[in-house]
Amino acid sequence: MSISHILFDVYGTLVESPRMIPCYAAALGRVMSERYGGSAAAWERANLEIVADWDSYYADLNLEDEDGVEQMWEGQLRTTRALFRLTQTPEPSKTELAALSRELPELASSPCDVLFPEVRVVLEILKQRGYVLGIASHAVASQSRGALRGGGVLEWFAGPFLGPDVTGRFHKDAAFYRSAGLPAASCLVVDDQPDGINGARDAGMKTAHVARNGQPTLAGVDYALGTDLRALLDCL
Repeated sequence: MSISHILFDVYGTLVESPRMIPCYAAALGRVMSERYGGSAAAWERANLEIVADWDSYYADLNLEDEDGVEQMWEGQLRTTRALFRLTQTPEPSKTELAALSRELPELASSPCDVLFPEVRVVLEILKQRGYVLGIASHAVASQSRGALRGGGVLEWFAGPFLGPDVTGRFHKDAAFYRSAGLPAASCLVVDDQPDGINGARDAGMKTAHVARNGQPTLAGVDYALGTDLRALLDCL
C-alpha cells in the first residue's frame, strides 16, 4: 500500500519552539490584559517566568502514567494559576480557571507565524501532490491548530490531529498512532524525536526523521531528512 497520509509532529518539526516562546507570551499577555486587566507586559513577563521554571510545575506529575492526560491538564491548570499569582491578580473561580487553562494554548499560538523557513513550501507541494496532511503531537489538538493557523497553513491539514486530548495518551506509543484509525501502511510519520519515530514504527507506519539540531539519524528510520524538510520531497 502506498503512502496517502503524512502525520507531522509540530514543535521542533514544523514550528521553531525558541521563536514560539516570546510570541506566545506576548499574545497571552494581550489576551489576559483584555480579560483580567493589568498591563499586557506584566502578563507576558509572568508567562516567561513560568516557562523558565516549567519543570517545577510538573515535578510530581508523570505524564506517561495511565492517567497521564489528567496529570497533563493538572500541570496546565497550575501554570495558568501561576499567572494570577505572579501578576498579583485575583484568581477567577475554579471552573473559569480550568476553562481558561484549556483555551489559552490555542489563543496564544494563533497569532504566531514561527514555522521553519521551508515548511510552508514543502506542505504546499505535498498538498498539491495529493497527500492528506495530519498532526501527531504532544501538544493538545487545539494548540496544534493554533500554531498552524499562525503559520497560515491550517487549511492544508485535512487529516487527523493526534494529541493527548484526542488519543488519551501523552506518550507517543503505538496505541497513540493507531488511534488515528488509518491503515498503518498508508501512513508516514515525520518527527524530530525518538519517541515519535519509535512509536510510529511500532504501529507499522513509515517514518521520517528530521534532525533540526544536527543530531544523529535514528536507527531504523525509513527516511533520514537531515536538517531540512525539503529532503522529504525527494523521498516520496
